[in-house]
Amino acid sequence: MKKKNILILNGSLGADSGNTSVLIERAQANLSKFETEVQVIHLVKDDLKYNLEDKLNWADAFIFTSGTYWDSWGSPMQLFLETLTEFEGSTCLLFKPAAILISMHSVGGKSVLSRLQGILNTMGLLIPPMSGFVYALTSHLALDSKNNSFHDDFWSLEDLEIIIHNLVTAANKQQNFKSWPIDHKDPKRRWL
Repeated sequence: MKKKNILILNGSLGADSGNTSVLIERAQANLSKFETEVQVIHLVKDDLKYNLEDKLNWADAFIFTSGTYWDSWGSPMQLFLETLTEFEGSTCLLFKPAAILISMHSVGGKSVLSRLQGILNTMGLLIPPMSGFVYALTSHLALDSKNNSFHDDFWSLEDLEIIIHNLVTAANKQQNFKSWPIDHKDPKRRWL
C-alpha cells in the first residue's frame, strides 16, 4: 500500500495552542502508526488563497477540527467552507474520506459535528463509520472521576485511535463513485 497523505484542517480560533490542538496532537500520534504523511493547517493563521487546490489534490484523506463557538464551528472553518465551495464534487474532494474532531467547553459540539459531516458529505467527501468525535470539558471531568461504571458512554481521547483507524482504512479502499453535475463557473455570482 502506498503512503497516504492526511491533511488536518484546524478551524479553531486557538490555532496550535488551544484545546483543539491537543486533539490534533493525539490524532498525529495515532497516524504515526500507519504509513502516512501529515500536514496540519491552522486556518486562523495560514492563507490558502494561492495553493488550496494543490493542498486538496495532495490529500488522500482529511481531518477537520474545530472548537465549538456559540453552537457552531470557529469562524476560520466557516471562511474555509465558503472557499471550499468551488471544489464541490471535484476530484479534489470526491470520495476522499474525512474525519471530524470537535472540542467543546460545555454544549453544542454534537450538533457541530453532525452539521459538518453533512456539509462535507454533500461536497463529495466520504464520511466513514465512527469517524466523528466530540470531546468536552464535561467528559474530561467525568472520565477523571472515580466512578468509572459509565466511562464507556463518553467519548474519550483513546477513541481517537478508532477514528484514525477508520479514516486510514477508508483511504485505502477503491470505489467508483460519481458526482452530480456542479456549476463551477462562479459560485459567488449574483442570482437575484
